[in-house]
Amino acid sequence: MNEPYEREGELPPEPDVERVPNLMRLGEISSDMAQIVTTDVIEPTVFSQSFCRFTLDRRVGFLHSNSKITLSLIPSGIAANKTYFPLNIGVGSLIQSCRLMIGQKVVSSVEDFAHFHAYQSMFLTNENNKEREQYLSQRMIAHKQSPTDNTTPRVANKIGIDNGIDIANADQRLNRFQEMNGATDDDITDSPVYSIYLSDLFPMLREYSLPAYLIKEPIFVELTWTPKTSNLAGTVQSLRQCCGNGGDQTLSLDIDQNEVRMIYDSITYDGEIMRQYAEQNKNLSFQYKEYNLAKRTGAPADFTDLVFPVGGNGMLCSKIIYGLQSNARHLAKSLINGFHSIAPTVAHDLSVNLLYNDRYEFSVDRDNLALIFSTTQQSEGQVPMLCRGEYGNEATTEITANTFEENNQRTALIQQFCWNSIRLNRGQRVNTKGIDLVYKTTLAGGTNYTLRAWVEHLKIATLQDGEFMCYNA
Repeated sequence: MNEPYEREGELPPEPDVERVPNLMRLGEISSDMAQIVTTDVIEPTVFSQSFCRFTLDRRVGFLHSNSKITLSLIPSGIAANKTYFPLNIGVGSLIQSCRLMIGQKVVSSVEDFAHFHAYQSMFLTNENNKEREQYLSQRMIAHKQSPTDNTTPRVANKIGIDNGIDIANADQRLNRFQEMNGATDDDITDSPVYSIYLSDLFPMLREYSLPAYLIKEPIFVELTWTPKTSNLAGTVQSLRQCCGNGGDQTLSLDIDQNEVRMIYDSITYDGEIMRQYAEQNKNLSFQYKEYNLAKRTGAPADFTDLVFPVGGNGMLCSKIIYGLQSNARHLAKSLINGFHSIAPTVAHDLSVNLLYNDRYEFSVDRDNLALIFSTTQQSEGQVPMLCRGEYGNEATTEITANTFEENNQRTALIQQFCWNSIRLNRGQRVNTKGIDLVYKTTLAGGTNYTLRAWVEHLKIATLQDGEFMCYNA
């Protein structure tokens, strides 16, 4: 039996009033609970055309997850060389990898970020892309019904890109302010400046606001830039941007150092609230998701029956994100350049599964694109905002052949958004053998392909007396 709460001749212990949160106490709260958001504009402490580092101010409160980094390119000085960022990832094409560091510890990082961002961007709604993202980051894969001729009545029986400009049966264009055109000094000065959220760079910031004022070590954000050009397609091609069919596909454009800034938003409360939070949370612990990249490049024959070890050894893994890129599609004269994931050219010619802890995730390999699409939807809890022809090899003729910035939309978009993911549903820690991605498909010859897979796993972060530590869960 449990002992009585009060022993004979003893009084019950007094409650620890300091441990009762203010919001639970009746009566007036002495502190102002209003949230104060302050904004600072930070210049990079290190900058080159291959690398950039920001040092964050630790004197302020919590790092706001919607803080942004602004980026821009210096346009070519030739009028015909008008360029723009890939429409599916926008200014994210400039970033090859990113790291959030506290002291010498890498807290969060994403390798091949531009391709990872292409997967993330599939889940933005058409309204978000059209009304917000095309102005913020120049992502604009929004869709509309597109007419194919000027007859009356007009028949809109195709699907095309919707950026708010309606030009029937003619070359659709970007808004004037979105063009990177160096024809005059004014055009160079007015080159568009876009931004990207820190929460897009570091997915952990979607869940937590980093308490910067509690951390004694310096906080850094490091960015490695995408190379200016690539010869993966067999010839030199611009990699950071796209161009029209009549543009220069070999342009090597620099990032404008004068426009690279961090718009650093910080959240603070009344001083007494901040003091109490610091006093009551000397030992903080939380878990977050991190992504490790594995990739393999090979000839078409290498992917006909591939068992690809993607890692995750000894970790608590929750998801695998994967996509296949064709080297031949790294083309500047396009709408999305090389930041794509191709679908099989033949229906039902893709088979996937996961093998870990000596068991397959699915009892039968998933070899139906509709089922693979549904698997991705269940993995993310939301539907990819894509046309059927953009994702797979069916209904491709429903995408209009009208041009956008001189590039045929159907040619540029069909079968280029076949990014997928699989959620690990057993809730088990992966053994030392790791996870194998079983990937089988038939590919066209004449070029190499690269299969990228990110393993989502859990990490634990602790903050004790200002010292930040992180390790795999």
